[in-house]
Amino acid sequence: MKRIITIAAALLVAGSAFAQQALVPGTGIVSPEINPDNSVTFRYYNPKAITVQVSGDFFPTERVTFEMDGRTRTIDNPGKADLVENNGLWTYTTPPLEGELYSYTLYVDGQKMMDPSNIYQNRDIATWTNIFTLSAEKGDKGWYYQVNDTPHGNVTKVWYDSPTLGKQRRMTVYTPAGYEKNTRTKYPVLYLLHGSGGDEDAWSDLGRAVQILDNLIAEGKAEPMILVMPNGVYFNQAAPGVAVNMFQPTISNSRSQSTVEVENSFPDIIKYIETNYRVRKDKNSRAVAGLSMGGRQSAALSRKYPDMFGYVGMFSGVVPPAVDAEGNDKALDAVFAAGPKLYWIGCGKTDGVMKNSLLLKEYCEDKGYPVTFYESEGGHIWRNWREYLTVFAQKIF
Repeated sequence: MKRIITIAAALLVAGSAFAQQALVPGTGIVSPEINPDNSVTFRYYNPKAITVQVSGDFFPTERVTFEMDGRTRTIDNPGKADLVENNGLWTYTTPPLEGELYSYTLYVDGQKMMDPSNIYQNRDIATWTNIFTLSAEKGDKGWYYQVNDTPHGNVTKVWYDSPTLGKQRRMTVYTPAGYEKNTRTKYPVLYLLHGSGGDEDAWSDLGRAVQILDNLIAEGKAEPMILVMPNGVYFNQAAPGVAVNMFQPTISNSRSQSTVEVENSFPDIIKYIETNYRVRKDKNSRAVAGLSMGGRQSAALSRKYPDMFGYVGMFSGVVPPAVDAEGNDKALDAVFAAGPKLYWIGCGKTDGVMKNSLLLKEYCEDKGYPVTFYESEGGHIWRNWREYLTVFAQKIF
């Protein structure tokens, strides 16, 4: 079995030795440490602390309801556990965990903080958490999300002109292993869209898209493809820290956008990719998929351009049918009249998007349209979206 802690950035290798050595020089503290039974031990040294807790997505979730933007919203927060103190060293060990990428934070006397012994962190919108990847056996989820000894593709942060939006914009582009050498090969393209509050870094960092494709392609389970991860918030150029202006990303700001700007400007992205990369330019060599807001954008793009994408994937985000007096959704009917190779919907059982996902599924089935529906456990979470990408990528091209 191979157990490693990995940073959620493309192609950085962290060997299993990290589980056996201190990451804070001079302290001798290892945290987190993955144990032989796949339990995980967290350690934090602070003799002055009164309480120390760890909160992570390996705990049962706590459902929280709150008001935002005049609407009642419900989210699932990770649970917490108390660390036990012994001579100033606080520790907690989880039960054995399944292979997965996990996020966590510490709370010291009620104050949220990062684990000082773990340098591996991820940003989700405006929130930072520590991460670790656990793989109990080859082929489990954690194995697909980590860097393995396989051929690796390359990742580039690309600036392109968007005449439609009147600005330069940034996107992340993955080219598969061998792209530079196989100069006569043309590749299909998956356009992968993030959710509300996200940006062009979300799928490569939180989504582990690069590792997933590297591993699937190496196993022969997915076709070598180019992966394009654009910024789906039309009024932002790029992720925080690389855009011209400094801004604080929020869910509500990106939710407020109309999909019209994204739909109208998407041909700018395709034109840049098909001009600057060796790609196949037919409909059945293009796929579009996304999570949450990106799922709605994928659905909207397929309706606006029914002849543009042969494969459409909606992960926890759909555009439900808008039927007329005769019970027809003409835009959706046009999508299937164009004959997509795959129309794929994924949603968690407790996801608030399930209602609209089922409405779309039922409309397609009533019309006799081929639709693939994938149901998973859990709700509106990255754990599901990584799984959906892993499944969807094996079904395209």
